[in-house]
Amino acid sequence: MMNRPTALSEIKNRTWFYEFELPDGSHTVADYPKEVLKIHTSRRQKLRRIIENHIAPTERVSAIDFASHEGYYSIELAKHFQNVVGLEIRDQSIAAAQLITKALGVGNITFRKTDLQTIPIDNDINPANFVLMYGLLYHVENPIHVLRLASHLCTKHILIESQVSTFEISGRIEDGHYRHQRQIEGHFTLVGDYPHHREGGSTEFALIPSANAIIYLLRKFGFQHVEMIPPETDDYEQFTRFSRILIYGQR
Repeated sequence: MMNRPTALSEIKNRTWFYEFELPDGSHTVADYPKEVLKIHTSRRQKLRRIIENHIAPTERVSAIDFASHEGYYSIELAKHFQNVVGLEIRDQSIAAAQLITKALGVGNITFRKTDLQTIPIDNDINPANFVLMYGLLYHVENPIHVLRLASHLCTKHILIESQVSTFEISGRIEDGHYRHQRQIEGHFTLVGDYPHHREGGSTEFALIPSANAIIYLLRKFGFQHVEMIPPETDDYEQFTRFSRILIYGQR
């Protein structure tokens, strides 16, 4: 079994997606510009505030991290919840997450290989008090299934962060006859994706949601309280322009 000094040496010899703080005070080498890396710390800060302000200590039992990647936010969740499960499709990301958690001595996280676009809604994953979905919805071609799955696995609190389509579409659309119309509740914008890249989705297409689409679906999936968290002045620039948003839901 790999000991922590060996794991630390291996960690320092590779390039990461995130800047992890290591036990010796150093940081992992991330292959993103400094101005872009701020998105990770902004997300983490927002996660901490939601947990502190909305989730009672007695409710901090279990959490699921959708698209857990290298485990950056799973590790943060592990500081607040007794048990954390990270769901991730890429073997290399799971291996990296297991490596960093071992080096940091984090023992209450389990990573599980999962294709969130194809796994059935009824599956063997245990539901959790809290479900986190950061940076995922704009990389999938079936975002409604992913949101339905997250809602199914969430017993109380959900936090979603996503880039969103900034186009505004409202009104009604015909349904078989001009006198029969349905209300537009939101929309999804079709873009190409990059499954061959580490941060891409699992297919070559993605449907980027609008903010009102996410809010509408969460309410339909049983969340009585849904709110968009306003940006703060020190947030990553996409948050301040509402190109990227944070939505919290509670049953």
